[in-house]
Amino acid sequence: MKSQVKRTLEPSESFSKIVSVVRFCSRLIGVDVFDKDFKINPKTYFVMVAFAAYYLCALHTLSKYIATDWTVLLDIFSPVSCTTQGLVKFISALLYPSLYHRLSVEIGDIYEKYQWMGKKYEDKLMEWNKSMKKILLSCAILYFLTALIVICTPVVLYVLKGERHLTLLCEVPGFDVTTTQGYLVTNGFNTVCILIAAFGLYAGDLFLFIFLTHSIFFYDILALKISDLHEIIEENDRDERLGKMVDDIVEWHQFYLGFNDTCNLLFFWTISAHIVCTTLGILSTLLIIMLKDWPGAYAYILNDQFCTGIYDINWYALNVRNQKIVRLMLMQSQAPRNITIAGVEPLSVSTALKITRTIYSLVMMVLRFQSK
Repeated sequence: MKSQVKRTLEPSESFSKIVSVVRFCSRLIGVDVFDKDFKINPKTYFVMVAFAAYYLCALHTLSKYIATDWTVLLDIFSPVSCTTQGLVKFISALLYPSLYHRLSVEIGDIYEKYQWMGKKYEDKLMEWNKSMKKILLSCAILYFLTALIVICTPVVLYVLKGERHLTLLCEVPGFDVTTTQGYLVTNGFNTVCILIAAFGLYAGDLFLFIFLTHSIFFYDILALKISDLHEIIEENDRDERLGKMVDDIVEWHQFYLGFNDTCNLLFFWTISAHIVCTTLGILSTLLIIMLKDWPGAYAYILNDQFCTGIYDINWYALNVRNQKIVRLMLMQSQAPRNITIAGVEPLSVSTALKITRTIYSLVMMVLRFQSK
């Protein structure tokens, strides 16, 4: 019997498998916007009802306890911040289905084109796919563990200590949580909300990752194009192919700028809501831990390259026409159109550090106020 040799997937095929995972997740919550003929369907309406039901229950709980305990605001706001993130991502998908589809097609076309342009291009595309798989898997594990901890904590405390804790401070109208039936119904409702939120947030983040990471990956193609250009220059700086290669680099640069502009349109509110809600959610959770007891609170704790790459082109070895073309790209790079947060701060590590310092300062301020 002849042994069958397993065929290595081409980069475009590997990317298609990643897209199929994203589409499966988004299809379950009714927002498969990668589908050219996407339409709102019963699953979409179910998720809409789930959002409305949770917010109504949260308002009911707030009105019930706010008069006697103001800290209920913190208990409710922490999970509400996560729900709001999911809602913004959900609405974004419904508003721009054609743009999501267009970008996914454009990325797929890039894989189809560049996987045949040489071994180094193919290897780079495979490297992209491996990075994407790691991101998707890591994100899935994070959401799964967080949801599991939040759901299981009240169960463990009830079994070990006989204490009754709600998974979320979100009571269902008409049910008394002091009774066994009311407690089970409320925690059952909260568990369903947590599962929908965890899966919905994960599906929403897949959209972010698949597009924003490719915005970063595109620099690799630019670097390879510039490397090819330099090889030709070293062989013959009068080679007729240089003009075509410079034009190709300019075209790639223009595509990158257009891609970033579309991403900024698609994810303006998504990224802004994610950063703001996450910051406020972490802050409220830390305050809950300091001011009162809620076991589930602990679970909630849980692009400049492209522009600078243009400077790597040995423009002085090109003819006057190509030097002028490179100069135009350099001028555009003085004000790079990167992915931003609310159109103000760039989406980068330094911005994340600023937000972290802000959270730390606010928590320290509350601690000093509490100690007085």
